[in-house]
Amino acid sequence: MTLTQYLEANQLTLNDLAKQCGTSASTILRVKEGTVAPSKRVARALWDATGGLVTPNDLYGLHHTQERCGCSDD
Repeated sequence: MTLTQYLEANQLTLNDLAKQCGTSASTILRVKEGTVAPSKRVARALWDATGGLVTPNDLYGLHHTQERCGCSDD
């Protein structure tokens, strides 16, 4: 789940989530827009605040795809 999707689904503002994460709304905005990579602390705080729904992989755009998977039995 993206950060945008999480905020919309939970009707949260950037400021609401920032308070939960102990950071600024501008930091959350920059992470959401992908203009900066979150620090390890912020990535962990986002994971905790979202109950694991927004993962570090979501923040970095890293997703498992079958086309590029080396773990299939084929």
